[in-house]
Amino acid sequence: MKKDNNIDFQSINEPEELEIQTSSIRLVAKCWGNPDGLPVLAFHGWLDNAATFDNLAPLLPELRIISLDLPGHGHSDHRPSGSAYYFIDMVMDVIEVADVLGLENFSLLGHSMGAGVATYLAGTLREKIDYVILIEGIGSVVQEPDKMPEDFRESAIQWMNRSKKQLPFYPDIESAVKARHKVGGILESSVRTLVERGLRPVKGGYTWRCDPILKTKSRHYLTEEQAQSFIKEITSPLLLIEAKNTKKDYWYELLQKRIPLVNNLQHRIFPGEHHLHLDNPEPVAMAISEFLKKFSKKM
Repeated sequence: MKKDNNIDFQSINEPEELEIQTSSIRLVAKCWGNPDGLPVLAFHGWLDNAATFDNLAPLLPELRIISLDLPGHGHSDHRPSGSAYYFIDMVMDVIEVADVLGLENFSLLGHSMGAGVATYLAGTLREKIDYVILIEGIGSVVQEPDKMPEDFRESAIQWMNRSKKQLPFYPDIESAVKARHKVGGILESSVRTLVERGLRPVKGGYTWRCDPILKTKSRHYLTEEQAQSFIKEITSPLLLIEAKNTKKDYWYELLQKRIPLVNNLQHRIFPGEHHLHLDNPEPVAMAISEFLKKFSKKM
């Protein structure tokens, strides 16, 4: 990817909104960068939205970053009433997005849940994916087969009681920012970025745009064996960015299992917590640029 001295980097750093109609749902994306640059489909984490890359994308102006509000999140449509959200369906949604946009080859950028979407997409459309950049995750949550009946039972109970749940109400944006910030692991400035896109106005205040069904326990998980099958299929160069302060928990253990399965993998660890790409985007952007320069003859 060659640097064009005629590019107005200031203007292409200004994001634009893009609506994408697939066969079943209208999705909205926030886009940055050179329209002729390397196309990168980007995916946020669970209950976040496309603004998750607000601080990172402007630092990568030569890329065309298309950050999706995944179904039920941000400004994208909710699935039809009575529909559940299956994680693997999001992968199919993104395949359709790439087709609608006419992308023959493209790269992937994903954070947390979005890293899972990117992982399975990269393992499915191997010939179309140039580079994969994952922040805080490879693959998705998995479950042992003998635990699945218990999970389904819990999911069924939550589903049958879904009408009793009420969305939280906030009299102003500041109240929502404070509520989200209490969850921890992210700077208040970063919280504000996500919250402002994630709220919708209602009488007297605000509530969340996201579909409350997203908080219902999933009816179905892949097994670790199935997840690893997708990971082993990835042939594109892959950059994994991990936060130094990530808890040594379930997700950490999954990463350690899965890292050896990927060929052409670079693993970088930076100070920060789960949303390090929002809280401290500069080293993340530098790592991405170095990764792309190493593997791309176009830059």
